[in-house]
Amino acid sequence: MAGAGSSRHRIEIEPSVDHLGRVRGFVETQLQAIGFSPAATGELVLAVDEAVSNVVEHGFRGRPGRIAVEIVASREACTVRINDDAPLFDPTRGDDSPPPIAPLQRDEPGGYGLFLVRRLVDQLSYRVTEDGRNELSLLKRRP
Repeated sequence: MAGAGSSRHRIEIEPSVDHLGRVRGFVETQLQAIGFSPAATGELVLAVDEAVSNVVEHGFRGRPGRIAVEIVASREACTVRINDDAPLFDPTRGDDSPPPIAPLQRDEPGGYGLFLVRRLVDQLSYRVTEDGRNELSLLKRRP
């Protein structure tokens, strides 16, 4: 719940890579409007893009559904909540170490998304909502 001095904005999309640009634009516009620095904005936009991409690719796998991205901002920080109805999966339970192979040495793309997200945000948390949906929260403190 947004408290005094905080703002809340939300967008909802279908799980398709075709909508990732809308999510990036939404996050960037909201962070600029609340005065986040360009560097912090870029980091959070990239983290959200990676997280939503993972939900689309690995969670839905072409199936229909909905993904909601909500931004709750205060004077101290910004939290982006990614809420979806894909099969339950806690991305915070994985290994925090970098993958053993450099990205350019891999035969297949991928494998660095969650590692990157963890490095770009100050706090990453997951919960199952009361209605049984995934909710991943990315918190970025103001510099």
